[in-house]
Amino acid sequence: MSMAVAEPNTALPSRPRRQTQAKPSRDLYRLMAQLADLESSYATSNFAKNIEKQLLFLTKSTTTSFGRIVSLGLGSLSSTERGQTRRLKQLALLLAIQNTLQKQTKAPIEVYAQDPTFTKQDEALLRSLGIQILRTASGSSLGEAADVIDASTLIYSPFLTLEAYEKLLVESRRPVQYVIGDDFNALLDKWPKYSAERTQVQKVAKAALGRYRRKAIMGDGFWEESDGAFPMAVYAAQSRVNEKARI
Repeated sequence: MSMAVAEPNTALPSRPRRQTQAKPSRDLYRLMAQLADLESSYATSNFAKNIEKQLLFLTKSTTTSFGRIVSLGLGSLSSTERGQTRRLKQLALLLAIQNTLQKQTKAPIEVYAQDPTFTKQDEALLRSLGIQILRTASGSSLGEAADVIDASTLIYSPFLTLEAYEKLLVESRRPVQYVIGDDFNALLDKWPKYSAERTQVQKVAKAALGRYRRKAIMGDGFWEESDGAFPMAVYAAQSRVNEKARI
């Protein structure tokens, strides 16, 4: 499909914050306040500038229209266990990617999220942000996301299991065109040379990553060492990038 999108007559509506009439709980208000602070922190960071640059390259150099983002591995946002700030930052980044793509393409972008650890409170927060919930019984399964992914889908996978990556990039019946997620170069360095995990990373890299253009996401001002965030990269199917480049 062509990336050319007719400019709408009216400005895009702002991202919906509420979709239901139910009064948010005190905990939900707290999460929304935390998220707002993290969104502000992201907006002023060098990390945000790098993300915007990477997304602009995708929208300018590919022929595929972006229609949706599917988030895999977001984690529980309401859980106060270790890593909550990282998980909320992952959500802030997801929303920023949606907003940036909408501005660059001048078209609405649907967002779906799937994680087996989502609680009712997590789902309430996500729905209030206009995000649709998908189901899966396991972190190693693609679940309902397998039926949503198409050529217009950008996969956002900030903390996905190796088993799920294998199903997503190697075994999926619908080839994935775009991924913003864990940097596989960093994953190779993470695991010991002869470990089962490193072997699994090598399997995915050999079977699938050769057809993608990889760009590491750089920039400071957003992630803190205490977040425990993992290095991320943008992967775009080479055929999609090269096709537009030849035009």
